Amino acid sequence: MSEPENSGVPRRKRRRVWLIWLAAAWVVVVSGLGAWSVRRDAATVPEQRDIVTAVGDLQRTVGVLFAAADGDGRAVVLGGLDMVPDCRVTPVRRGMIASREVTVYVAEGEARTAFDAIAAGLPSDYRAEVSELRGGTRLSLFADAGNFVAIDGDAEAGAGALTVRVTTGCRPRGGTEPDRADPVPGGAPVALSALVNALGGTPSEPSMVTAVNCPEGGVAATYAVDEVAAPAGFEGRMREASAGGTLLRADESVWAYRLDGDSVVVVPDEKNVRISVSSGC
Repeated sequence: MSEPENSGVPRRKRRRVWLIWLAAAWVVVVSGLGAWSVRRDAATVPEQRDIVTAVGDLQRTVGVLFAAADGDGRAVVLGGLDMVPDCRVTPVRRGMIASREVTVYVAEGEARTAFDAIAAGLPSDYRAEVSELRGGTRLSLFADAGNFVAIDGDAEAGAGALTVRVTTGCRPRGGTEPDRADPVPGGAPVALSALVNALGGTPSEPSMVTAVNCPEGGVAATYAVDEVAAPAGFEGRMREASAGGTLLRADESVWAYRLDGDSVVVVPDEKNVRISVSSGC
């Protein structure tokens, strides 16, 4: 007796071919969804955003932080971008870390007030918090800027200088080098050359400029002059130069004040002084 046309082996072959086509179609669908997710969905682990992307996230966050840190009762100094060239993303995968600091000078006893003001000035979705540790003798600030970029700072409750950092954590290297360039700011504030002159130096171009884009547009910057020779009568000259401003600190380690909306910080040593003047957002 002959075997029916549609029975047995032919049916199994057709089923096997149909399953192969179904599996291939499923692979195409899953691959497409994966590619769409990579482009559109937020990263779920830091390794999904390489250091090239992370530096862009960090720089935007620094602009937000600088705008929040600058204000009445505080003198700010913007640090430069710092890159740690070797860290471990996983035990077998190496990467890089990017970070940047904003230093905030305050009057005695105003550290908690400053941290609270910075936290209040950050976007609400950063969920910024200020905590007291060790029986209130130490302060901590933390905020989550998203995309695995963190803002943190800690200081003694009586500190006159607060350092607030923005960090990316260890990220995989990208296909290109991170963009380390700051935006181009305007000219240095008049207060910089006036102070150099008041201290007996010769006004010149700043020896260092650090800048960042402001969240609402514009560029904020810190202009620094190094190695102005410490003059005789330094304290008297500083009192004259800071007259009309809001003096925050005046001791042997630092003079910090606000003048016409700018932050002025002067750090003396035995031979020279370093002058920083910052224009805000």
